[in-house]
Amino acid sequence: MNCAEYLADFLVEHGVTDIFGYPGGYIVPFMDALYDRKEIKVCVCYNEQGCSFAANGYARTSGRLGVYFTTSGPGAVNALGGLADSWFDGIPVMGICGNVPTNEVKGFSGVRQNGFQEMDIVSMTRYITKYSVTPNSPKDFPEIISRAYNMAMLGRKGGVIIDFPYDIQKANIVGR
Repeated sequence: MNCAEYLADFLVEHGVTDIFGYPGGYIVPFMDALYDRKEIKVCVCYNEQGCSFAANGYARTSGRLGVYFTTSGPGAVNALGGLADSWFDGIPVMGICGNVPTNEVKGFSGVRQNGFQEMDIVSMTRYITKYSVTPNSPKDFPEIISRAYNMAMLGRKGGVIIDFPYDIQKANIVGR
């Protein structure tokens, strides 16, 4: 089982029935995993901002976790309005943003970007989320997803974001 499939199964097990998303190249493995999960209805929005606000509205009206997905770079940034609203109003939302493979991340190299539309969305969302993380290993992925879910749903609820590198989406989780 790869990480994208694990995340889709995790969401099903935690009662997620609707996800709002906007397709893009770096989120395809997760979209493929959702396609195989008939328990989840994927609502494709006109833009990424609409996805995050739809997930926010869904969470407000249902009392359940709202989930949205976007691709990397400008796609992820375009969804920040709904994520920020979740933070300010205490609404449980999980944003899942595709990103470049981990070997293309610029790190502290001093260049603007290595990968196509690479964006450090974790740094950008640090002050408008309860938890903002980039999984860098399939070994730690189950713990990261569980923590993200719990952070969104426990205490004063709020938004969390998972920056989901392309290679990690496709990486197999050992022992699953």
